[in-house]
Amino acid sequence: MENNIDFQVDETLEKCILSTPRKSFFLFAGAGSGKTYSLVLLLKKIHNSIGKDLLSQGKNVAVIPFTNAATDEIINRLDYSPIFHISTIHSFVWDVIKYYQTDIKRLYCQYIIEEMEALDKKLDETKNKTTKTYLSNIEKLNYQKERLAKAQTIEKFVYNPNGSNPEYNALKHAEVIKISAQMIIESQMLQRIIAQRYPILLIDESQDTKKELVDAFFEIQRNFANIFTLGLLGDQKQRIYADGKENIEGIIPAGWEKPIKRMNYRCAIRIIQLANNIGKEIDFHAEQRPREDANDGFVRLFIVQQRNDLNKDEVEQNVMKIMSKQTKDEKWTGIDTDVKVLTLEHMMAARRLGFAEFFASFYKVSKYQMTFLQGSVSEIEFFTKEVLPIAESMKEDGRLALEILKKYSPLLSRQNTEKPYELYLKCREEAMKVASIANGNNTIRIVIDEIIKSQLLTVPDVVRQAYLLKPSDIEDTVEEELRAWVEVMDLPIDMVRKFNDYVNQRSRFDTHQGVKDLEFNRVMVIIDDSEAKGFLFSYDKLFGVKELSDTDLKNKDNGKETSIERTQRLFYVTCTRAKNSLAVVMYTNNPERVKTEAIRKGWFEENEIIVM
Repeated sequence: MENNIDFQVDETLEKCILSTPRKSFFLFAGAGSGKTYSLVLLLKKIHNSIGKDLLSQGKNVAVIPFTNAATDEIINRLDYSPIFHISTIHSFVWDVIKYYQTDIKRLYCQYIIEEMEALDKKLDETKNKTTKTYLSNIEKLNYQKERLAKAQTIEKFVYNPNGSNPEYNALKHAEVIKISAQMIIESQMLQRIIAQRYPILLIDESQDTKKELVDAFFEIQRNFANIFTLGLLGDQKQRIYADGKENIEGIIPAGWEKPIKRMNYRCAIRIIQLANNIGKEIDFHAEQRPREDANDGFVRLFIVQQRNDLNKDEVEQNVMKIMSKQTKDEKWTGIDTDVKVLTLEHMMAARRLGFAEFFASFYKVSKYQMTFLQGSVSEIEFFTKEVLPIAESMKEDGRLALEILKKYSPLLSRQNTEKPYELYLKCREEAMKVASIANGNNTIRIVIDEIIKSQLLTVPDVVRQAYLLKPSDIEDTVEEELRAWVEVMDLPIDMVRKFNDYVNQRSRFDTHQGVKDLEFNRVMVIIDDSEAKGFLFSYDKLFGVKELSDTDLKNKDNGKETSIERTQRLFYVTCTRAKNSLAVVMYTNNPERVKTEAIRKGWFEENEIIVM
């Protein structure tokens, strides 16, 4: 019975959805609590109870997982039932708004005009009118004017949630979110349509859902509570994206149910204790219980004195040897090593895997905050979904390359009047040239140069702009997105390959984002602020080595989160990936301070800390 302390939670969710009237809810579900299990169980009950009635009325239950992988998993668990509309948030809102082309055009043009006004202001404020940055902004302004002019001729906007959307009438990912949220907020008619079509809307990982869309869905629920039920599942301790909804539990209406899952089915006892101690300062829902049959578990904090001549690969290999000996688990080391290495700051993995410079340039771009670590920045996808697959395919028979070119190449567009066979030969010849350069690990600039010459693919606008500039051309006023692309132009194209492997979990390292909801028997967490050089997170601050910055203090006074809160959430997420044994490796200039603070916080016992 003790292992089933959360059975009432599932009963509560069932009553919320299957009783009359229905009731909206927020399910607080911490790490390893079986949140996906509860969601799928609820969906199966919906299927068996009211599924046929919903279908007969032309209605669906909308389910929004956070990732494509989670979407596929839930679809599979429900045997592809037509009762449910299961998709990521981008797919869902596009399905909602795509029929309202007039409103899409209005807001699309409005945002272009706003961008033009911002560029005009930059140009007016620029003193030197002869710099390349100034000329680049002129070019960008002219480009926006062209976009605005073209927009007047667009009869139908298109969008691919999983593509790079290079067509002139295609919306970008961020545009779809922005436009859809605004359309929902300003139109009660659209709110009613959504409520009638999807009387039940369930959102997983709601703490990381775009805040403007969370606000829009709350608006629907407020205005149409009699026909629309909203179910949110999430955990504030695991909010890892800056554009997610802060303090979502603080805005939940009083009439909602707020069930809490308290069991952790994943982790060993000691790891749950650590997670509870980390999480209780973040969210009062933190306390979790282990299963009755949970093993004791094993945690160690390795504190490493930072120095210039330190070989970190050797340190980390030594840590795994110590863990193997102390846990009596051979899979911590040797030829059968099965350890998942997690980096709280991705730069540490980037350096170890050889794409640090590429990573550093893009990680600081605010526009890419959500999409970069998912590998879904449309301009980067131009390389990972078009250029590099073509290059790889041309090593073999080129069949995949031809399929990609059919989809993306302007040479094979319907407007091209050349004979099909001649087009095919031309495409294959140009593809071989591009592939030869990309496979030769030339720079990104050289690869782009060949693509532009061949007209094989449509180069994204910001990439094309960056191709014409050098780092010395960039001034402080230039947009951070363009700056980043200029910085990477002369890096090897192979860095893009390594980055793509990393974000798709094809390397020995993983991101805390990438392993969310996953579990591993053995986990090694590496913490190193000096190597990461991140500005959003600081483990030295978390462990008391550094004081809060002026920005942190200002945010604290204004009731906003500091870098400590952000870092603590990341620490919680990463530590809770471990099922049985966990090694935290922290590099620092002040080992004694880290040790003292780790003990003071109650996170680690003195006998669990090894200073190296």
